[in-house]
Amino acid sequence: MIETIKNLLKLNKKEPEKDVYEKINDLFDSLGTDEISISVGEDLICFGKAVAERVGELRNKIKDKTGLIIPPVRVLDNLDFQENEYRIKIRNEEVYTGFTVPKEDYALNEISRCLEKVCMDNLDRVLTNEMVEKYIEVVQRNNGWLIWYLARLIPTTGIKVILVDLIKNGKSINDITYIFEKICEQATKSRDIYTIPDVYKIAEKIKLELK
Repeated sequence: MIETIKNLLKLNKKEPEKDVYEKINDLFDSLGTDEISISVGEDLICFGKAVAERVGELRNKIKDKTGLIIPPVRVLDNLDFQENEYRIKIRNEEVYTGFTVPKEDYALNEISRCLEKVCMDNLDRVLTNEMVEKYIEVVQRNNGWLIWYLARLIPTTGIKVILVDLIKNGKSINDITYIFEKICEQATKSRDIYTIPDVYKIAEKIKLELK
């Protein structure tokens, strides 16, 4: 009886209402969207977990090939889709709609292939400034002075342009410290007290040096 009364008291106990500042903070926390998402229809929902695992394999494949790290990919279901339909979004914008045979191996290969193409076709959106900062952190651990000096020559947005251009043209940025050394070298050569280094010209010169 006592336990029943305690439980009833807990149920009737109201949580303290949040003040306006807490509510505003909650709104700030809710800002943002998935960087990449794959939504699948009812016939493909059973492959959801396998799709997520295949994304991990694809991320390793792309990293080994190009040096690009694919950001987190959310796999969602949508019962309103047509039969065998799937859609890929980047930052909540639909960039690809496809249909596949509802057989696991075929569906996984098809979705994986399309995701890779979407990422390569939208490099400037997949490789965000936040991701570039992570590359900078990696290089900084190996050569702090290089990043200190480079930050005075080219902003993060400029480094992003160079990295995207290199990958688009089939050059790997896996040896990221070496890539940053080359960026710094070319930026220093083209340095001018009146102008900011032309990042596109820097990318062109680096492409000629890379195999």
